Parts: sequence; C-alpha cells; structure tokens
Amino acid sequence: MGMSKVERCLVYAPDAVGRQVLDRHPGLAEEVGRVAPVREYLKSVFPPKTPVCFASMFTGAEPEAHGITVYERPVLECDTLFDALIRAGKKPAIVSVRDASADVIFRGRDMDYFSEPYDGGVTARVLGLIAAGEHDFILAYHQEYDDLLHKSGTFSPEALAAAGRHVNAFIELADSARKCWAGGSGAFVFAPDHGAHDDPETGAGTHGDDIPSDMDVIHFFGLVG
Repeated sequence: MGMSKVERCLVYAPDAVGRQVLDRHPGLAEEVGRVAPVREYLKSVFPPKTPVCFASMFTGAEPEAHGITVYERPVLECDTLFDALIRAGKKPAIVSVRDASADVIFRGRDMDYFSEPYDGGVTARVLGLIAAGEHDFILAYHQEYDDLLHKSGTFSPEALAAAGRHVNAFIELADSARKCWAGGSGAFVFAPDHGAHDDPETGAGTHGDDIPSDMDVIHFFGLVG
C-alpha cells in the first residue's frame, strides 16, 4: 500500500456487531471487506460491555488501568487517543447517538462533539464533516443493532436488518472519504466493540460473558486511494 503514515482517519463503531453475526451471515462481511479488505480477528476486553470496550479501544489500556471495569460511564481522566491527537496538532471529532457511551466517556477534551438523536443523524453529520475536510480523525458510533438484539435476539429479522443498515452506512461513509480525501492519505475502519448472545430463557440478546459470541470481533481496515 506504500504509505508511511495516514493523515486522516474515520473509525465507524457499530455497537455489538461481533464476529458471530458476520460468520453466520457472510454477505455482511463481504460487503464490508469490499471497501475495507484488511481483516483483524480480535478479542474484546472483559467484560464485553460498551463503555468498558470503548475505553480500552481508545486508550490502549486494560480495564483495570483506565478504570471502567463494569457498566458505568464516568468521563475518563486518563490519556486517550483523542488527547494524543490534540497534542499532535490534529483535530478529532466524536459523532454519536446522544447519551451513548461514546458520547459521554471522552468528554472534557478540546475537540468537537456532535450528539445526534439516532443513527441516521450520525451518518448525515459524518458525511458533512468528511465533505468539509476540517477534521483529521472522526469516530462515528451507531447503536440500532444493539438496541434491537436486546429486544428480539441477535439473529432476529429486525436485528439483522439493523446490522445490514450498519454495513450500508459504513460503505457510504467510506465511499465519501475516498472521494473527499482523494489525493491525500486516509484510512477508514469498521470497529465493533463486542458481540452478543441470546439468553436461552428469554430469547432476547445480551452480552457481558467471557464466551466467543460476546468476545470475538473482526475489525476491517481500508485506505483512501
């Protein structure tokens, strides 16, 4: 690929889209891989809960080090990727569904935060930011799949339709980045936080256990150009 560094980066983080759903529905992974062909098979941190995972993903630290070890959402006081970007003179932004973990735990930095009512607003906002070209790093968070799996199960038609919408949103955002960042060095990443499983008693989806369905994720990477 030949680039020594990346000047711009988009990280798309769909909640709970773990390896299990991509393995059982390979068409989803194929669509993501079409624009982001490099795959990394990873383990989530434990417990696989959204604030715990995002804190580790954007600090590089284990839960015991960054301090979020259960489902709680304090503002992180330790060093994060966003702090490092700011020190380097870069301009990061977080675009999230309002009051989600990604919207809460990284507050207090000299950066831009955009809180949207739901996933569609996040997508529209990120498309605008990419086109404007003022940010070097954008984190985009979507949550519909997680919302629906908790109601109807990880493989319910409703939840799978939401997973498909996440894939389509990522492709739309990646295509926009390719167009708007052409001529420069840029990357985009499909980066779920954890997976999920179905509770055998209720049939509803859940997560938080040290099992493959909750812990195994795939991150996909692509480059502009």
